[in-house]
Amino acid sequence: MKFSILLLARQNNMKKIKFNLPLVNTHSHAAMVAFRGLAEGLPLNTWLNQYIWPMEKERLNPQFIYQNTQAAIKEMKANGIALFNDMYFFAEAIARAAEKMKMPAVIGEGIIDFPTPSAKTPQEALATTEKLLIQYKNHPLIKIAVAPHSIYTVSAENLIRAKELADQYKTIYHIHCAETKKEFDDCLAQNKLTPVAYLDKLGVLDGKTLLAHCVWLTDEDIEILAKRRTNVAHCPLSNLKLGSGVAPVAKMLAQGIIVALGTDGAASSNRLDVWEAGKFAVLLQKGINLDPTKISAKQAVAMMTVNGLRALGYESFHGKPLSYWQERLDQGGNYNYLYEAQSRDLDYKI
Repeated sequence: MKFSILLLARQNNMKKIKFNLPLVNTHSHAAMVAFRGLAEGLPLNTWLNQYIWPMEKERLNPQFIYQNTQAAIKEMKANGIALFNDMYFFAEAIARAAEKMKMPAVIGEGIIDFPTPSAKTPQEALATTEKLLIQYKNHPLIKIAVAPHSIYTVSAENLIRAKELADQYKTIYHIHCAETKKEFDDCLAQNKLTPVAYLDKLGVLDGKTLLAHCVWLTDEDIEILAKRRTNVAHCPLSNLKLGSGVAPVAKMLAQGIIVALGTDGAASSNRLDVWEAGKFAVLLQKGINLDPTKISAKQAVAMMTVNGLRALGYESFHGKPLSYWQERLDQGGNYNYLYEAQSRDLDYKI
């Protein structure tokens, strides 16, 4: 019956489904909309090393980032996203774009040990980050995160330095983690530890750490994340498209870990639509666990809304405390229209 009503609504321009929660995209590389469709059907390592990084070296500059971030924000807004968390280069240009578009954002300058389009050294990227932390302190729209790229592009020393900076300014520490089997296997071979255990040994996991992906986790890793109260940004579309695998989201949620949702960049997921990501998140967990009770539509809506706010360290949003948004979520029913509705079918009122 609901599907029939929804279909009629589309055909006859009837009233859309009211949705009064903020959709939060907790992991993105917004300006990568410019690279959408340019490197398809490739594993992450090949995709990054042979296509994305060479294109970034050739094309990225502040104006490129500024213009394409605006295009990405326009797309995100059209899909109901009210807040996004971005890790990319020329972070100041990302912030200017978000400010111009009046879009709340958490933004981190990508920190890598080798030269990037915006920093010759990781020390320069850290200095840029600290400058932005000071510049955007108490800004009404923009928050600055510290964003080392990953364990395979940043040394242990610089991962620790980045966390010290994040702790100094009491901000989010945002990093890719355990995205692929190669990353997992390489870390085991080099450090005799899983990626999560390695980061834990470095002392960078806590309640203000946000790990993007977490596809390749052991049960012991999940216990570490729960113990450290570390948050996770789940990006199912990107993980599927790059053949990286499926994150054990149901296990993480069962351990009380805050799992939020992200789109990743449009070069790897193609759509900046966190509602779509939520639908995939639900269906994947049912399929890989051979259990239709894993996970519910309401859990997915929590992941793309209040969990996103929590993971990004927001105690309030749009002038309302987190408890207000949790109450709205709880009053919204079972959200089973997630299975048939698309982001365009929702009437966003927050």
